[in-house]
Amino acid sequence: MIILKRNSTNKEIEFNLTLLVTEDCNLRCRYCFEKNKRPTKMNFEVAKKTIDKYLMREEGPTAVSIDFCGGEPLLEFEMIKKVFEYTVLGSWGKKFRFSLGTNGTIMTEEMKQWFIRHPCFQISISLDGTKEVHDHNRSGSYDTLIKNIDFFKQYDQSVKMTISSFTIPRLADSIIHIHELGMKPEANVVFEDVWGSTEEKNKLLYVYAKELDKLVNFYLKNPELNVPRLLSHRIDLLVSQYEYGLEEKFCGSGKYMCAVMPDGKEYPCHRFGPLGSKTPIQKMDPGQKIIGPTKCIECGIRRLCHSCLGANLEICGSVNIRTTAHCEFLKLEVLASAKLAAKRLEFQAESFFSEAQQKFDEKISSKFLQMKKFSKAIIWVQENVHL
Repeated sequence: MIILKRNSTNKEIEFNLTLLVTEDCNLRCRYCFEKNKRPTKMNFEVAKKTIDKYLMREEGPTAVSIDFCGGEPLLEFEMIKKVFEYTVLGSWGKKFRFSLGTNGTIMTEEMKQWFIRHPCFQISISLDGTKEVHDHNRSGSYDTLIKNIDFFKQYDQSVKMTISSFTIPRLADSIIHIHELGMKPEANVVFEDVWGSTEEKNKLLYVYAKELDKLVNFYLKNPELNVPRLLSHRIDLLVSQYEYGLEEKFCGSGKYMCAVMPDGKEYPCHRFGPLGSKTPIQKMDPGQKIIGPTKCIECGIRRLCHSCLGANLEICGSVNIRTTAHCEFLKLEVLASAKLAAKRLEFQAESFFSEAQQKFDEKISSKFLQMKKFSKAIIWVQENVHL
């Protein structure tokens, strides 16, 4: 038996096994895609059978990430403990580790002590920023979550922040607030079209650009902080020489991922299941290629665009057709990422030329090539990314 350490730097491919231990949740977040919540929970026999199947099978990656999910998984804390104990006492053909995402509001002292005694768990939380934003989006739960924030800090995980229309005018303040709490924000815009009319969306896009600009200035003044992806998109990939295909995905849905519902039924990921989908499907060809819409195929920044196959199916009726409600927001993020990279490049250039005057070695040469690559990417973004 090999238990992988949490926060492992191991880069090998893992199989993600999601155990949806309950469909219930104590919150009702405004943007949650799980619209079909019921007080349904997984029994131990279903979990045991699933663990046996995926830790003993010969095919697939040699490592399995066992992710307890919901609803709110800590509603079934006793069940999680039972599954954990069964797993660690077993003899398996796979390495494994444990993870859990929680809204952080029902964490008791007993739970904290148990997780401290079992440090192989990787725990992440959702926090939408300031008290005003978080309470608006997540059922007034800020004060309850903050009472437990010191416990969650020890896991050194990025905080999951979901960007809603209410968040956008308060985006910079919310991300800065998470940093002030001593945590690392990772924010994303939802795939669903929740932005109102064209006029309303255009107003939000204008504000989003302004908020991103505030954050560019914030990170320039605080270079030691981790920059979330919305301001650190890999713009260097836009001028890469290798051929990129739209079929390349950001997840392992249908191939390296399986979500098991409380009744034991398996789905490519939890977004394909009945909890969040009107048309749940249990099988999906992992080799399918994205075929539309046309504007996605022709888009120059498609290689940076995150796409969810489950959202594609639910919103567009096919995993092959991408959702597009978020694309203008992504373009603004790419432009802001280029601006931040350009400003940082200015500082690096000053340091580089100062060093180069004294000596020119392989390290200096490598810096020069990196600067040249990013300069090319920044120019490409400025010339090609338009709303």
